[in-house]
Amino acid sequence: MQIIPVIDVKGGIVVHASGGDRANYAPLQSVLTSSVEPIEVIRDFLTWHPFNTIYIADLDAIVKQQFNIDFYSKLHQYFPDTEFWLDAGIQTRQDWQQLANIKGLRCILASESLVELDLIANSDTRSGVLSLDLQHGKFLGNDSLLAQPEAWPEDVIVMNLDFVGEAMGPDFMLLNKMKGLAVNSRIVAAGGIRNEADLESLTEQGIDAALIASALHRGAISSGVLRRFETGHRPL
Repeated sequence: MQIIPVIDVKGGIVVHASGGDRANYAPLQSVLTSSVEPIEVIRDFLTWHPFNTIYIADLDAIVKQQFNIDFYSKLHQYFPDTEFWLDAGIQTRQDWQQLANIKGLRCILASESLVELDLIANSDTRSGVLSLDLQHGKFLGNDSLLAQPEAWPEDVIVMNLDFVGEAMGPDFMLLNKMKGLAVNSRIVAAGGIRNEADLESLTEQGIDAALIASALHRGAISSGVLRRFETGHRPL
């Protein structure tokens, strides 16, 4: 299983995401870092564990369509061996074109933001990652995205925003549903992962990857546990 840590950035600092209530996210408090400066937080993450991929949600871009191109470009400059999955609230092809050629990035096409739905099926955007977003029991986006699983890209995030940062455990019912729909896509679980037992359950369900934030910052999952899941060498 691939483990991908999540960093939520708002107003130039890293914040703690909880329940999708973006207006009230507080500055990050973590056992892994004493900083809230994004580059420093990433550096501390990578010192603690050799992640090959990090997910960044730029909340100002998602909410206000304010792309921080300078920050995005610095990511590869500082961390050339790390791939960054960036959710910047892409809505249109023009948005995609502004971001897609920045070195070291894979852009998220999030259902809650996407306006030009044909981006999903276009060969030019196959390098992107689709995020299927839900909140309060409702799909955030156009239902036609769920009706075209054959057009989904290689990686598909399944994110229930109600579970994000809430230590409720993953939304297994939703994950199973989306895994059943997927044709040739890897399913990436997002939201609610608490501990090693949750990672074990996700693995048993055939989930390919997981986005994790709060459990790492609380110290609930060790680097050694992550390594075992990443290599497949888990205890029987």
